[in-house]
Amino acid sequence: MNDINRGNNSQEYWNQKHVIQYSSEEYNFSQLENDPLSYHYVASKIIEDNKESIERKSMLEIGCAVGYFSSYVKQRVVPDFEVVGWDFSPSGIKLAKERNKDIQGLIFEERDVILNPVDKDYGIICSFETIEHFEEGLNYTLLNNWLDHCEYLILSTVDTKDSCNGEHLSHYTIDTFDQKGYNVLWKAKLAPIFMPDGTYHYIAFLIKGKLNEIKEY
Repeated sequence: MNDINRGNNSQEYWNQKHVIQYSSEEYNFSQLENDPLSYHYVASKIIEDNKESIERKSMLEIGCAVGYFSSYVKQRVVPDFEVVGWDFSPSGIKLAKERNKDIQGLIFEERDVILNPVDKDYGIICSFETIEHFEEGLNYTLLNNWLDHCEYLILSTVDTKDSCNGEHLSHYTIDTFDQKGYNVLWKAKLAPIFMPDGTYHYIAFLIKGKLNEIKEY
C-alpha cells in the first residue's frame, strides 16, 4: 500500500493542520444548530429523524478530526448510541479524547482507513469532506467497504474542480453516486462555495448500506 498516491494528505500535514485550526477552539454546538446549509446540521437531522428505525444503535464517523460532530451526536442527538470517531491524525484524536474524556460511549481512535478498513458493523457511518482526499479508484474501494458495514451512509463532499493545494485527489457532482450505481436515498446541494471561476457547493448524500439489503435464507 506504500505506492498509493496521497497527494498532499500525509499524516504529518493533517497533524499540523488540525493543531493550527482547532487547538485553540472549543466546540461551538450553537453554530451547528443554526446553520441549516451545513453538512453537520443536515446529517444530525437525518440521524435524529431516523434513529428509531436504525437497528444497530451505533455510529462511526470517518475523518472525525477533533471529534466535533461525533461529540454533538452523542450528547444531543442519540445519547443511547455507541459513537466512534476515527482519524489518522494523532493531534486530532488527542484533542478529541481530551475534550470528551467524561462522556461514556464515545470512543475515538487513531486509524488510517486505507491501511485498516472498516471491519465492524454500524447503524450509521458518516464521512464529511474526506472522500475527495482519496485518489480515483481507491475512493470507491473505500466507499464499498463502508457500505458493506452500515445500514446507512451519510456522506458529504464538494463539487469544486480544483485540487485544493494537492488535497483533493478525486472529484464529484451531485449525480456522481447515482451514475456509479449506488442506492442514493437523498442528495442535496448545501452551502455555496464562491471560487474565481464560478459558484460551487458542498454536496451531501444519504446512501443505503448493504446491511439494509434483504437477506436470503
